[in-house]
Amino acid sequence: KSQCLSQRKVDFDNWCGATDTFMHWNPPPPPPAAPTAVGCYVFTPTGCPKQSYNANTWTRDTWGEANRNSLRSKSQCLSQRKVDFDNWCGATDTFMHWNPPPPPPAAPTAVGCYVFTPTGCPKQSYNANTWTRDTWGEANRNSLRSQDQCLNTRKREFDSWCGAKDTVMHWNGIPIPDKPTDSGCYVLTPSGCPKQGFDAVQWTRDTWGEQNRKAGESQSQCLSQRKKDYDSWCGASDTQMVWNAPPKPPAAPTSRGCYVFTPTGCPKQGFSATTWTRDSWGEQNRNALRSKSQCLSQRKTDYDGWCGSTDT
Repeated sequence: KSQCLSQRKVDFDNWCGATDTFMHWNPPPPPPAAPTAVGCYVFTPTGCPKQSYNANTWTRDTWGEANRNSLRSKSQCLSQRKVDFDNWCGATDTFMHWNPPPPPPAAPTAVGCYVFTPTGCPKQSYNANTWTRDTWGEANRNSLRSQDQCLNTRKREFDSWCGAKDTVMHWNGIPIPDKPTDSGCYVLTPSGCPKQGFDAVQWTRDTWGEQNRKAGESQSQCLSQRKKDYDSWCGASDTQMVWNAPPKPPAAPTSRGCYVFTPTGCPKQGFSATTWTRDSWGEQNRNALRSKSQCLSQRKTDYDGWCGSTDT
């Protein structure tokens, strides 16, 4: 008011070469009723002289929310953004109003990757105003099996896609099943096997490793080497392995003959010699009854190849 009635009268009198300039001042209207919806808002009661912009009613400060964190930070909205608008507009009377975003609802407990957009998704029609299953991310970004993909990668993608910075993610991983108790080497891929079509959601017998890397017989081959193999092959780092030692052979038979015992079964066939079993076919067709080498060497080779194992 003083600038109008006093200072500007002096200015006009001097500029005009007069002494009778009259000035009149009507104060700007008070801000309209403050908004109640979440967000940072601006009101420019005397306009924005340096720009074509004019917030003549409470207007959402979407740029400040996206670039200055004015949605999540009260001080950024009420203090920093007022300074920004005053400077940008060439004004001193900018009003700001801030309504904080609500806290996330109670986190879901079911398995999955979930998204919550507390202030919406301004650039899209999408809005996860409650915890929402991220089915696309689970199908295309492995966000169901990978905590990092869900909590970090998908947050970045939602923030970028939505034009927001406050996307919240929640991850409930697939429970780890009970470890197997049967003999053998087993693999579990908690975050999947992204580089391959393979996926061991449950403990899965590592038959290839048993046949080609002696993973059924050797604990170190199973737990160390095969983990490295799977991590590299899958493009993962969290492969889990379990090794259960093969059972000791039962007491050897005393009756004449060639006998077979398959401690970890015969994975490629329906056959399984869980105790010493007479090799009648080998005796009839491979002279395994009459020849010690045929029984102990050749028939072992035959069974290992036929069964897909190494521990006959």
